[in-house]
Amino acid sequence: MLNLSAISNATMQSIPYKWIVFENLLDTSVQSELANSFPTTNYKEYHARDFELDEYPEYTYNDYRFFARCILDESKYKGLQDIKDLSLSWQKLIEELLTPDYREAMEHLTNLDLKNHSLTIYLTRHDLGFWNRPHTDIPRKHVTHLFYLNEGWNPEWGGYFRVLKDNQTTSVVKEVPPLPQYSVAIVRCDRSWHMVSPISLNATQHRLHLQTCFWLPES
Repeated sequence: MLNLSAISNATMQSIPYKWIVFENLLDTSVQSELANSFPTTNYKEYHARDFELDEYPEYTYNDYRFFARCILDESKYKGLQDIKDLSLSWQKLIEELLTPDYREAMEHLTNLDLKNHSLTIYLTRHDLGFWNRPHTDIPRKHVTHLFYLNEGWNPEWGGYFRVLKDNQTTSVVKEVPPLPQYSVAIVRCDRSWHMVSPISLNATQHRLHLQTCFWLPES
């Protein structure tokens, strides 16, 4: 289902920081099924006030809100969360993300030793009107990997992931629509500016993605 060799053998862009856009990292035969069976229950609503302002200065604005479902958070909970309500395809994908092979593929991709990093896996939903201002992520959030799951996403709806040269919304290096054939990985640094463009109030879908992150150990 997940093309690990494509991850291992890929070369990340280095300007303005380390990033890469994959196409069809998920087998094309399962993309539609994953999109159509994207889980809809057991989400928690997050607001700007839920984050520590010293660690997350980009989340201090009042309109920041999204919904996320934890699948795995090795720094907070013991073991995998209950996923019996997920489709068999989703369960299989999560099983593959939990394997040492996936972590090893991400090590090859990023040229980083991720063995002592904790892994998180979250399902995320962004509602109409959402946007995420330019930010670099906090230092502990070392590597982020995003899988998009919106079939039939209209470009006029916005909601694009943007690689940026700096903290300006117009300094766009690359834009990626949230379609199932696309996946994005970035390595965090002080220059790793990125954002999500505003989602139109006319959109007929929520913006959906799966996010895995490798976190540096807490000091």
